[in-house]
Order: sequence, then C-alpha cells, then structure tokens
Amino acid sequence: MQSTEDTEITRLFTRLVDVMEQNKKISRNDIASRLLYEIYNMWTTTKSKILHESAIWIEPEIANRLVEKGLVQRITSETDEKYALTLTGIAQYIKKTYGKKLSEQFSDFLALVDQKFNTVEKVAFSWKEKLGTLTLILLSSTAQSSAIRLNNETNKRFLAESFQKILDVLKKYGIVEKNAQLKRVARGESIASAHMSRLNRLSRKTNHYYIGKGSEYYLDIEKDGELDKKRLSFLLRKVFDSYNPDCKYEMMNKELQDISQEYYHRFLARTLNPLILLSLSKSLMKFLDFEIMKMPMIH
Repeated sequence: MQSTEDTEITRLFTRLVDVMEQNKKISRNDIASRLLYEIYNMWTTTKSKILHESAIWIEPEIANRLVEKGLVQRITSETDEKYALTLTGIAQYIKKTYGKKLSEQFSDFLALVDQKFNTVEKVAFSWKEKLGTLTLILLSSTAQSSAIRLNNETNKRFLAESFQKILDVLKKYGIVEKNAQLKRVARGESIASAHMSRLNRLSRKTNHYYIGKGSEYYLDIEKDGELDKKRLSFLLRKVFDSYNPDCKYEMMNKELQDISQEYYHRFLARTLNPLILLSLSKSLMKFLDFEIMKMPMIH
C-alpha cells in the first residue's frame, strides 16, 4: 500500500504529465527518457506556466515533509499555496515507477543535450538571424569597440530603421520569406531591443562569433585591428545560403551598401575603424559577385 506521501507524489506526477501532454510538450511514450530534459529545456516563462498549471493543494503537514526532502516546491498564487514536483521529485518517481536508475536518467539527459547542441550548430539561419547578422555587418559592428549599444533611444531608433530597410531589401531579392515582419512586443519594448534580445541560438549557430551581452551587440570578426575575412565569409554563407541565378545580386549589393552608408555613422558610444568599413564593403561586394555562385543553387 502506498504511503500518504507516495500518493501525493503520484498525484503530482500524473497531473504534470497531463499538463505537459495538453501543451504538446511530451508524448506519454517518452516520459521516462525525456521528461526531465523537456522541463529543463523550457523557457523560464513556459516552465513557470507548466508548473503553475500542474500544481495542486496538499495537506500542510504532508507538504512540509515533502518540501524538506526536496521532492516538491511551493507554487504560491494570489489566492492560495499549491505544490509542484521538483526535478529531484520527478527523477525519484521515474526511478521508483519505471525502474530507471538515476545514472540512466542522467545519461539520457546528457545525450539529448548533446543531440540538441549538434542539431543547432548545423541548422540554417531563420530570417530573424539573417537580418540580425547582416545588419551588424553593414553597420560595421565587428568588435566590442564598435558594438551597437541599445542603452539609448537614438541607437534604438536607428537600428530599428536599419532593420526595416535591410529586411525590405532581403525580401525584395528573395533572401528571406515575403511574409517576414518586424513586430513590436506588447509590453512596449523597442523593436530593435526586441529583435536582438531574442536571437538566443545565434551565438552557437555562428561558432560564437555573434556576441550579445545585455544591451551590447556585435560580431567578433576582427583580429589585431583587421577584419577576419574567414569569419566574415562564414557568416555571409549563412546569410546568403543559396544561389538563385535569377537574383540581381549586384543591384542588391548596391541597395545594401546605400543603407550601410546612411546609418553606420549615426550610432552613439562606439568607435569605428575606417579600414574595417572599407574591407567590409569590398568583401560583401566580392562575395555577392563571385562566392555566391558556389552556394547550393535554387532550382
């Protein structure tokens, strides 16, 4: 017969799995192998939502004992206090119910993390990542000294304008999908900050050349005061990942260079190297004149 504590743990686990299934976060067949990973891998807001939805009320005396053992956590709302399982509680339940040792669960977890890491490294850029990367290139944000800093309204405004104009060019020439749109978030965050702060996977997808720290953004593609052309080529191949014989790349390059000339000098609190600016312009032109034809062709 189950103890009262075991009964409550079972109730909590059942409720958690139900909520995860309802939110399409897991299949019931994958509970023992993926549940810990899926919860750990959620965005903070999503995880909070899942925990609140799966939380239940437990008799205080029982709840206190489970909290002391680290198996449950308090989930407090404005009206009452409920409880949800901790990762430890989940792991212990899986061990007891599914017969999966903690060491086996840990091995599954590490394998899934490695799998995600390898997949993210190889996956293509989204239109948002293409836009963010190319914009930093065109604005000559190639080192910490030339980083775009979104801690003032001037930089936010000019980056938002740059985004929109560059996005229009990329859509015009078929580099990104026609329905790509910059959106202002509900809480009033600037368009520029909203876009850059959500490029969460871009660092890993660029071999960590993309740097986003707080409100500071740049590409780490300078070495000893000169442009690292190998790194730049890698980034351009991720942005322009295919070759379309019908695309007028020369015209596109001119439009992009015009946007660069209009905006790169307007940003506050940074230092620009004129030689880097010139090298970026020549490298982009060379890539779109010659290197682009080496990319996979669109049929």
